[in-house]
Amino acid sequence: MFNNKSFDAVEFTSIDTSKTQTVSNATQTKNVERKFQEIQISKLHNSETQTTNNEPHILKVDYDKLAAFLKRVTPDILGALDETMLENVPTTSESSIPKPQSRLLTKFSTNTETNFEKKISSISWSTNGGTLAISYSALSHKAWCDHLSQVKLYEFTSSNKLRENCNTVYDTIACVSCLSYHPTEPSILSAGLFNGDVILWNLTSNDSSTPMNIYTHGDTITSLIWQSPTINDPMLLVTSSSDGYIVFNKLSANFTNFNLHQRYKIIKEHNPAENLRPRSAGSRRERAIETGLSITSMDFSSKNPSIFIVGTLCGGLYQCNSEAVTKIQGDDSVIDPVIDQYSRSESSITCVKCSPTKNIFISSDTNKEIRVFDIAEANCLRIINVEFTITGIQWIIGNDNFIIAHGANPVVKCFDISNGTSCLRFQIECSTMNSGCLDINKKRNIVGIGDSHNNLEIWTVPKVIE
Repeated sequence: MFNNKSFDAVEFTSIDTSKTQTVSNATQTKNVERKFQEIQISKLHNSETQTTNNEPHILKVDYDKLAAFLKRVTPDILGALDETMLENVPTTSESSIPKPQSRLLTKFSTNTETNFEKKISSISWSTNGGTLAISYSALSHKAWCDHLSQVKLYEFTSSNKLRENCNTVYDTIACVSCLSYHPTEPSILSAGLFNGDVILWNLTSNDSSTPMNIYTHGDTITSLIWQSPTINDPMLLVTSSSDGYIVFNKLSANFTNFNLHQRYKIIKEHNPAENLRPRSAGSRRERAIETGLSITSMDFSSKNPSIFIVGTLCGGLYQCNSEAVTKIQGDDSVIDPVIDQYSRSESSITCVKCSPTKNIFISSDTNKEIRVFDIAEANCLRIINVEFTITGIQWIIGNDNFIIAHGANPVVKCFDISNGTSCLRFQIECSTMNSGCLDINKKRNIVGIGDSHNNLEIWTVPKVIE
């Protein structure tokens, strides 16, 4: 049945598989048990109440006697209530409201003539603060100015009050656009006229009524500035005009002689709108003799006397240098002073004022904006929006962060240029529709304001705004 037998060895190759055996399982959760329980709310009970039925009591009133009584006692009661209200007004709310620090000292009309169709166009305090010069111009100019005008001088009395009667009157052959006393000589007064003349009075001269003609521009004088290039150099009388020219005049020490120092012109090519205008078909001389950009205002930097800022009617603001050497093509006697430009305004520039202590300047325009610039930067640092058009700006004495602005509004406003806010503690509200011209008396800390109705107002000005 069983036999012994040997067999040869048989080999099987090992095969490794990566397949994993999977097993499927299923689990079943327990059935969810549900229980129901009823809850019964408390029982409600209703009850009724019955009020006693009383007959209404009719009050008989004698309305005639009541009316007579109220008529007799009402005035006394109302008076007592008014006194109580005034006595109980809280004082804390009053102290929390900033009160204006300025105060009206005097107001009077500078003209008593009938049908005097002129306005106060400019005012200027003498360097010692004892005399105020005011000038007049026509209400409007439809053509070339041929009006006769005047410059009046007002002095303080011994009781420190400005006289209402002027002591000196100077006649001019045209309306006066700007006035400027010499910064160190109280007897030297210069004026710019609407016809382009620049004149000067030496009030100590025997023939002071006849002014000395310094220069004649081709259009209205818009700026009149006394400027010294350095401390030891003599003062230069710098004038700008709507004809686009800026003229430096050098006067002798006794103010009897003068000579032209230098002429500059803001050429029209600095206005981007002029790029669309075709070049002159004539020679370069034709382009050179044409008027420049209409200059509305200018002022010198206090940090660098050779730098001055120019504002124009087309909204351009230009940094200029009196040491510039670029000559106008076609006229070697005229220099183009522009060395840099600032961000343009969308409207006409009305005033430019440089800070007396910082390297900044302020500009105002007809777009009701005041813009703050660093002289070294092209873009403005801050824009202050106002409710009316600003025509003039002055720096507050004793605080270089505050300016006062005036223009087409009876209120003279004060602004903090560091944050752009209005200072409520400083407020001057003139009695007329506008505050046309303004100048601060630095010796007496007062301000003079002239308007279009020939009224002159003198206000106190705080030294420092806190």
